[in-house]
Amino acid sequence: MITNNEFVSRVANNLKALSKDGHVSERFILKTGRIKAKFLMAQKLDELTMFKEDGIITTIPCFELERIDYKSCDIFEFRLCENIMRSVKRLPDGIFGKNGSGVISVLSMDGSTKFNYITPNAFENLKKRKYRRDSSAYFTIKDGHLYLPDSTNELVEIRMITVDKKEAEEVSSCKECDCTTVWDYDFVCPDRFLDLVAKDTLQELASIYRTSIVDSNPNMDPNQKSATVQ
Repeated sequence: MITNNEFVSRVANNLKALSKDGHVSERFILKTGRIKAKFLMAQKLDELTMFKEDGIITTIPCFELERIDYKSCDIFEFRLCENIMRSVKRLPDGIFGKNGSGVISVLSMDGSTKFNYITPNAFENLKKRKYRRDSSAYFTIKDGHLYLPDSTNELVEIRMITVDKKEAEEVSSCKECDCTTVWDYDFVCPDRFLDLVAKDTLQELASIYRTSIVDSNPNMDPNQKSATVQ
């Protein structure tokens, strides 16, 4: 897996080959590339092989939650819960496929409890069962926040797919401070998709650059515009 810096350099060098005068900020290149990678991975999320790709899964230890009152809970279906825990911080930008989020697992810090994903509606129906014997623990996600209904866990460990590993480190309450920059982190994308993501990123940026040249010369003769772009 290549770093963010290596991916940006690859696209930037190819962009310069198209036009020596073209300049696009490194952060915009990275942002565009991440969007392309995220879209492609979301389409393939339901494939079991996705989770076997090297460097795709990120672990977030010590993800902090706090207890909230059911009256202030954004999820109406959790009104029957005795305890509701909501994450203090939002989850990093994740991947969402047809069958749910890219959160692979949520565990208590001692590993004794595994939380299973459930929709609010399904949880409400489960709570209403008269002879409920289910002792499983559950989680759901809304507006970027992790929710644990009927739980008192204040810290959990999360394994998920996110394109921003630096952000994943920053949301952990037990992260160690270091001098690692965003450019030193992995560019999260399966190796088999990397060439396609780089190509799509280059095409979009090249298209934006050409359009900006034309728009900046609205009164120029069409033939002159074409020559300028070339």
